[in-house]
Amino acid sequence: YVPDLTRLLSRVFPQLEGKSVTHAWSGTVAYTFDHAPHIGEVEGMFFVMGSCGSGVGRATYFGHKVALKMLGDRDGRTSLDDLLFDGRPLYNGYPWFLPVLLRWHALIDRIHR
Repeated sequence: YVPDLTRLLSRVFPQLEGKSVTHAWSGTVAYTFDHAPHIGEVEGMFFVMGSCGSGVGRATYFGHKVALKMLGDRDGRTSLDDLLFDGRPLYNGYPWFLPVLLRWHALIDRIHR
């Protein structure tokens, strides 16, 4: 992961050529088919899922909202509550299609520079 990141950074920011990356996050991204985060509660288990690549920016806000829900506070309610998790044909929980999708988006990024 780090060699790919270093190569990409050098290509986007040429002034970083020869610099090394000491820390990198390579976690998976929770992306939902409806492109929306899901917030809710099932049998006493509260959750915030599917930040769609914006988890760092959204975590504080949604964490606060879910904490209010846990306390029974009406201010914890959001328009994203109780969204259904839609599935897709040929999808069994393993995102086999993501490498193809990521390559597609990389191509579109290159075309529209």
